[in-house]
Amino acid sequence: MLALCLILLSSTVFTYGSAGVRAAESSKITLSGNVSNVRVGDTFQLQIHGEQFEDLFAVEVVLAYDAQALRVEEVKAGAGYDAYDAYQIDATKGELYLPLVRKQLQPNPQATVHLADVTFRALQDKGVEVELQRVKAVGSAWATNEQGYKDMKRLTSEVGDAIAVQIEKQDSKAPDYSGGSGQAGSSSQPVVSGPTMIDGAKDVLKEKDPTKAAEKLQALLSGLKEEPTAAEKQALLQAAEATVTGLSQMPVSKEGTGADAVYVISAADLSQYDSLLQSIIAALHKWKLDSPQIAQAQLQAVMEYTLAGRDVNKLGVYHYDETTGIWEYVRGAMHQTDAAKFVISVKQAGKYRIQEYSKPYKDIAGIYAEAKYAVDVLTARHIVNGTSDILFSPSKQVTRAEFSSMIVRALNLDLLDAVNPAEATYSDVGAEAWYAEDIAVLRKLGIINGFSDGTFRPNDAVTREQMVVIAMNALRNLELTADNSVASTETFADAGAISGWAKDSVNKAREMKLVSGIGQNRFMPKQPTNRADTAVFIWKMLQQLN
Repeated sequence: MLALCLILLSSTVFTYGSAGVRAAESSKITLSGNVSNVRVGDTFQLQIHGEQFEDLFAVEVVLAYDAQALRVEEVKAGAGYDAYDAYQIDATKGELYLPLVRKQLQPNPQATVHLADVTFRALQDKGVEVELQRVKAVGSAWATNEQGYKDMKRLTSEVGDAIAVQIEKQDSKAPDYSGGSGQAGSSSQPVVSGPTMIDGAKDVLKEKDPTKAAEKLQALLSGLKEEPTAAEKQALLQAAEATVTGLSQMPVSKEGTGADAVYVISAADLSQYDSLLQSIIAALHKWKLDSPQIAQAQLQAVMEYTLAGRDVNKLGVYHYDETTGIWEYVRGAMHQTDAAKFVISVKQAGKYRIQEYSKPYKDIAGIYAEAKYAVDVLTARHIVNGTSDILFSPSKQVTRAEFSSMIVRALNLDLLDAVNPAEATYSDVGAEAWYAEDIAVLRKLGIINGFSDGTFRPNDAVTREQMVVIAMNALRNLELTADNSVASTETFADAGAISGWAKDSVNKAREMKLVSGIGQNRFMPKQPTNRADTAVFIWKMLQQLN
C-alpha cells in the first residue's frame, strides 16, 4: 500500500477540476461542512467525499485557500482510506496537497465514500473560499497508458463547488492564532486552557445540532497541548457525554406510510457521524476523559411505525441488500412495543423496513395453541428454523447444539462482543461445525461448562434441566434476573430427581413462570425436550424480558 501511495506521489500530471473532467456517470469529488458563525480564532472542519465512483482506489486532491485568513490545523483520512501522513501544506501559496489510498485492495463499490477531514483555523475577519483546485483519481484495475506502460486505470471525475466562508470578528479578545508555516504531515495548534476551555465546553452544550456540537468539541480537544485541570476535565466530560449522546442518533428519513413505510439512512450521514464519533472518542481517551456512556456509544437509528393490522410480536427490521435484491433481517434491533418503535445499531446505510414475517409450516396445525403461536413468533424473529421449507417437526427432540444456537439468537449473545471472537475448545466440537460459534459464545460468557471429560456432546438430546440451566445462566450473565427475589415455596413432585447443579435454576425458572411441569406437578428433569415445548419455553422467557 505504501508503494502504491508513492507511485501516486511520483506522478506530476494532475487533472484540473475546471477543464475537461466530465464523466457520464457523474463521478465527483466534493467538499462539505458547516461554516456558519465562524469567528476569528474558531476552527471548522470540511469533509472531502467521493460520489458515484464504481471503484475509487486512490485519489490526489489539492485544496486551495486564503493563507492570510486560514491555516490548516489537522488533516485526517476517512475510515476506509489512508494518507500515510504524506500530505503537504504550502502556507505561502495556500495549498494543501493530499494523497489518499484505499485500505482494501479489492473493489468496494459505494455510492459515497468519506475520503478525509480537514480542519482549518480562522485567522482574519474576511470572506474566503476553499476550493478543490486539482483532482486525480484512479481505480484498482490496471491498464496500458498512452506511453505503452502498465498503469492504474484513470477515472474521470467532476469537482464539486467551492465552500465560501465568512469570518467574523470575535466579540471579545481572543488568543493569538497567527503564525505557523505548516509542513508535510504536521500541523501547528494553539494551547487552549483556563476559562476559554470551560467556556468552550459550555458553548458545546448549548449547540443543538449534533454535528456542529461534535465539530466544536473536536476543535477544543485538538487545541489541548497539556493536561487539563480538574475543572476543565469536568466541563469537557459533561460536554462530551451530551455530544456523544446526540451524535449517536443517526438521521432517518421516512418514505411512505403504514406497512409500506421505508426508512432511509444516507451513506454520507453515516460516514460523517461515524468519523466524528470515533475521532472524538479517541481524543477523549488520549486525555483520559472516559466514561461508560462514552465508551459504549454507538450509532443508532430510531424507526417509529404504525401497526397497520400486523401482529406486533412478529414485526422485525429488515435491510435491503442492493446486490441481491433481498430484504435481510436485522438482528439485535430493540423493539419498544409501548412506543411503537425499533432502535437499531447502524452498521449499514441504505433502506430499511419494518415487516411481519411468516412461514406456514404444514405440520403445526395440530399442536396446542400456545406452542403454535410460539413457533410462529420465534420463526418471525428468526430464532428457530424449520427442518425443511414446509416442516417444523414439532415433536422432534432438540439437541444440545440446536438449543445453544436458539438461546444465542434469542438473546443476541453473539452481538455482545463482536470485536473479540470466541473459540470453542471442546474435543467434540469441530471448528467448522455449524454450531461451533454459538457454543463458543456460550462458553466464553460462562453460560455452559460442558462435561468433565472435555466434551460438549452437541448431538445429544438436551434434557429439560439442561435447557433450564443454560437459559437461566444466560439471563444471569445479562443481569436480567432478580437475585434478591423471594423463592417460590412450591416444589415439583419429582424435585428429588433434579440434579443438584440444576435445582436453583429450575426453582428460579418456576418462580418466573417459565416452566410449570408436565402433568401431575412433575418436572421430568432428565426427559429430552421437543421443538414445540422448547419454542414455548423461549417465548415465555422473551415475554418476561419484555
